[in-house]
Amino acid sequence: MKKLILIPILALFNLNLIAATPAPKPTTVVDAYVDGNAKEKSAAIGDILVVNVAHLNALLTAPNSIKQVRLFVNCIEIEGSVPVGWCNHGDSTDVKFLIQRTDVNNKTWNMLLGYPLFGKEFYHEPLSISIGLTGQSAQATNINAFQFVRIDKVWFWGCMAVLIIYFWVLFRYAKTTPMLRDAPVDLTPLGIPGLDAGNAPFSLGKVQMAFWFSIVLSSYVFIWLITDNYELITTGTLVLIGIGAATGLGAVSINNSKSNGTVKQVQDLQAQQADLRQATDLLKASLPAAGIEGKIGYNNFLDSQLTTNINKLIDGLKLGKDTFFSDILTDENGVSFHRLQMVVFTMVLGFVFIYTVWATLTMPDFSTTLLTMQGITAGTYLGFKIPEKQS
Repeated sequence: MKKLILIPILALFNLNLIAATPAPKPTTVVDAYVDGNAKEKSAAIGDILVVNVAHLNALLTAPNSIKQVRLFVNCIEIEGSVPVGWCNHGDSTDVKFLIQRTDVNNKTWNMLLGYPLFGKEFYHEPLSISIGLTGQSAQATNINAFQFVRIDKVWFWGCMAVLIIYFWVLFRYAKTTPMLRDAPVDLTPLGIPGLDAGNAPFSLGKVQMAFWFSIVLSSYVFIWLITDNYELITTGTLVLIGIGAATGLGAVSINNSKSNGTVKQVQDLQAQQADLRQATDLLKASLPAAGIEGKIGYNNFLDSQLTTNINKLIDGLKLGKDTFFSDILTDENGVSFHRLQMVVFTMVLGFVFIYTVWATLTMPDFSTTLLTMQGITAGTYLGFKIPEKQS
């Protein structure tokens, strides 16, 4: 009987003890700064980030669970971010993380730092900093606007200066040299001056080659500035550059072949005209023989026809156009659909390329289907270019 009375008394006593025991305080991230400078509230790839955590022991209930702690940015786990050190200060703990990109977490960093907005956030991205166990949710944090260095200003403007010089050279010499234009035909074998290089029409093949190279170069520099990664060129990017180079080379080869053929044709006509004029001079020496005047008139008619044909061919070799879009979109029949198709599809893929780089900090790896389509448009342009008149 005494035992039966003692049981409820002990139970009540245990309940009172449980109620009197304070509940463990939640783990909370209190501060974050660069190792060695508690006042520096910004960090970049390669820095050691110190995360000050209150009541860390409440999170570490299992043995060696400190090895399972990971850095969380915007409540997203940074894969592989194992602490490189930690130090207890009473009820708080400093946990140190080396901020680095690896093959494991590269996509996560790209997602966090991609799609930069213009303004002050272009250089420094405000991010929340927390910790947590791998595979679990982030702990509560008071750090919701930690300034992460997306791009170093000095490096950014230094690289921009290099790109500006590149584009200045490109546009400067595109106006006055055959860099992006059809090479002027050498007319010295015909004994006449050729077309000035700055007045030659723009070449669609060369323009496309410069277009893709410029986009890839600018994208490479932009991604490298943020990620510090130089292994950026994808297979699809190489194929695009290759298609542009092949198109430009093919266009130049076709133009040169047609130009040389036209020059040879003019030389043949000039030789015929010289023989005709020599025969006409012999006929004139036979005047006033009967029937000679009729033959001389007919030879003069043939001579004028040869002169017209020769001048027409030479004008075609010396023809220059006025505007950029007129040059790349038109042939002797006006605006050509195969040229328009190539221009439009190249611009669409270029826009997709730039947007992907801006949003994800990676160069797109276009599928075989899209690359084949780009190759078909380039091949169609070259195929239609072969019968085009020289211009």
